[in-house]
Amino acid sequence: MEQQMPHFSVVIAAFNSAAWIVHTIRSALNQTYAAYEIIVIGDGCTDQTGDILLSNFGNTIRWENLDSNSGGQSYPNNEGIRISHGTHIAYLGHDDIWSPRHLEQLAGVIRTQNPDFAVSGAVYHGPPGSRYYQITGIFDDPRTAEREFFPPSSFAHRRGVVDRIGFWRDPNQLRAPADCEFLLRAAGRGCSFASTKTITVHKFAAGHRYLSYRFPSGLEQERMLDRLGAPGGEARVLEEIQKDIADGADNPPIRYMGFDDFPAGDLYRRNRRAKGLEKTPSILVDKPRRLTVERFAAGLDWYAREEHPLRGLFRWSGPNPNPLYLLNVRLTGGFQLRIHVLAFADDALAELLKLDVNDRDVAFVRERNAAGTYVLKVAPLAGPVDDGLVLRFRLPHCVRLPNDPHHRRAGLALSGIEVIPITTYKE
Repeated sequence: MEQQMPHFSVVIAAFNSAAWIVHTIRSALNQTYAAYEIIVIGDGCTDQTGDILLSNFGNTIRWENLDSNSGGQSYPNNEGIRISHGTHIAYLGHDDIWSPRHLEQLAGVIRTQNPDFAVSGAVYHGPPGSRYYQITGIFDDPRTAEREFFPPSSFAHRRGVVDRIGFWRDPNQLRAPADCEFLLRAAGRGCSFASTKTITVHKFAAGHRYLSYRFPSGLEQERMLDRLGAPGGEARVLEEIQKDIADGADNPPIRYMGFDDFPAGDLYRRNRRAKGLEKTPSILVDKPRRLTVERFAAGLDWYAREEHPLRGLFRWSGPNPNPLYLLNVRLTGGFQLRIHVLAFADDALAELLKLDVNDRDVAFVRERNAAGTYVLKVAPLAGPVDDGLVLRFRLPHCVRLPNDPHHRRAGLALSGIEVIPITTYKE
């Protein structure tokens, strides 16, 4: 028996989203099946998000900003559910884009199958040039929800689900990320799941973009919204993704990991640091100092730290060919950098490397020693430096590492950076 058509309350948890929120809201307004209401809950936003929403959309959406920042989507989601009036809650990440048919596809599944959770296909887009995708939410077996993760932007659930399983929980108290825990709890309580079997969500995960909140940009969202809105655009986008995957782009599944191995809140805090939402105290460099590579999570910019038997700690960049690296230092005057690179994934990449420091293209001399390692000697730069140095290594692409059991695509192996103060240098 077919069910009545759902009324979707779209809930968007937002934090300092001024760079991209307009594109996200427009994707929600451009639906072939109109939302019943669109609710944006700010998680203690301190930027212009609210003003931008008012000037662009007026009373078309409902905006509320929480008094303080909770640090995640749980509290904004709960507030959105609390004030909603629809039959179903459809979440939309503040930096994600829906195709125009997203709610229509979910409504079709709800009308014909009436699941607790209707799930649409979602594709994660890695940073530009990374050739990295993750596709999820397309399934026949409803038990897939016990094994594979679906991002909130891809699903809608009955409003009454929270009466059955409870609301979203504080991420500081959870071993799993809050969205993983919410879905696993729903599956464990016997909630039913059904898929549209169609990709209608384009996700630009902040956690895949190192320091994304420190350097916000909405260019990827804007471009995707424009492409999806063009005649035949949705089909072309999906065809290009499938062709890139067929030509060797990465496409790993999104399966749940062993969350019990992590202390409560640990994964949540790691993810916040990777996004640039948590800062550690900076180091005052007043004499030459060599800094070894750190082990922090860095999205798709850097792989995990490794140790060479002779040359010590290093990290491969990749699959993002334009990775950022944060030197959390302070300097009172001018300085020089000596960047030590253990190797390039392909020797040809050494000649193609360009370097930015704090968003400025810098000159450097590349030297290769007898052992085959490299030193990049950066020309003197002006100080002072109060809030760290952000290096961007710019390569045209990454390549597969030879003899690598994980078949990683990488750029360069960074082994350390020397920071050398030059107190008399001024620009």
